[in-house]
Order: sequence, then structure tokens, then C-alpha cells
Amino acid sequence: MDTPIENLNGTKAALIEAASTLFAERGFETVSLREITKQAGVNVALVKYHFGSREGLTDAVVAQMATPVNEERLRRLDELEREGMGTVRALLKAFFEPLISQVQSSPLSEKLFVKLMGRVVGDRPYEFPEVVMGQFREVARRYVPAFISACPSLSSEEVFWRIHFSFGVLSNTLTHGDLLKKISEGQVGDEALARTLRRVIDFCEAGFKK
Repeated sequence: MDTPIENLNGTKAALIEAASTLFAERGFETVSLREITKQAGVNVALVKYHFGSREGLTDAVVAQMATPVNEERLRRLDELEREGMGTVRALLKAFFEPLISQVQSSPLSEKLFVKLMGRVVGDRPYEFPEVVMGQFREVARRYVPAFISACPSLSSEEVFWRIHFSFGVLSNTLTHGDLLKKISEGQVGDEALARTLRRVIDFCEAGFKK
């Protein structure tokens, strides 16, 4: 399991926090290594020392965010299975709501964390690090049969597609919330992340049941 950011070496933690902030604001591809080290207040050589490369630092940012979320997803699924409560809505809540806990424990502001999570889900320009891919495979291995149990008419292929579509809804919602406020000319305003996630769950639940 990845070490929580508060327990990391100070320089490593500073680099991860600086990279997380800049990636959230501008995306993964446009931020230079020198910009990250300048914001962290450290020498560029320390990136190679701690992470091996810029890609290694990016992997650490993604793993730091994804690992607690995936662990909580599996814990919640264990609870649902013990209680026999595996409805589509319960499964979607178990899948999406761990994001809220991660927001609350992040050193980033909620707005920045939400943008970063959206970029991790839908804007990363290359494959996830293998440790994170392994976590996602385990989550899929557990959740796909659970969704099939809740929707017996769906094949495993169809469930994979609907989870994929749900990720897309989540990514767009988290990354482009500001755009929606501008387009709506004030009809859509700021709201708590928990409320926005309920909207996502409502939409995705309908998609699974159709």
C-alpha cells in the first residue's frame, strides 16, 4: 500500500503536492518539471533522486490519489456483500463516494482536488502505473459480478461498457464544472461535491437500469 502523503519524506511530499496542484490547474502534459520544482522550492535533481523521472513523479501523484479510493471501494463492497444490499444504486454509491473521503484528506483545496481527479480519470496522456492498474483490475473483478447480480440481464461486456460510460460522466463533471456554470448563465451554481456526486449517481443508475 502507498504511504500516506503526511508520512512521506518532506521533499517528496512537497514535490507531490506541487505537481498535484499544477496538474489540476493545467493538465498533465503542459506542466514542465522546472515549474513543479520551482513551486515545491527544490532542485530539479531531487525529482530523479526520489522518483527517477517526471513520469515517476506523475505516477506517484496518481497512485497517491487512486490507492485510498480503490481500497475504500473494495471495503464498501465487502460490507454490501455481507449485508446482501447489492442494488445498482448501492453499488454506484460504494464506487463513487470514496472520492469524498479522499477530498477531505487531501492537502489540496476541494476545487483543485476535484479537477485533478477529473484529469486522472479522463485526461491522463499515458497508461496508469502498474500498481494502480492492478488496483483497477481488482476493483473491476469484484464490481462487475456485483453489477451483474443486480442487473441479471446484462452481460459482463455490457457492464464493463456501462462502468466505462460512468467514468466518463464523472470525469467530465469533475473537470468541466466551471464551464457548465458559464454556459447556464447562473442557472447552475456552486454546490457541495456530495450533491454533485448524487447527481452523477442518479444519472448512472438510470443508465444501468435501462
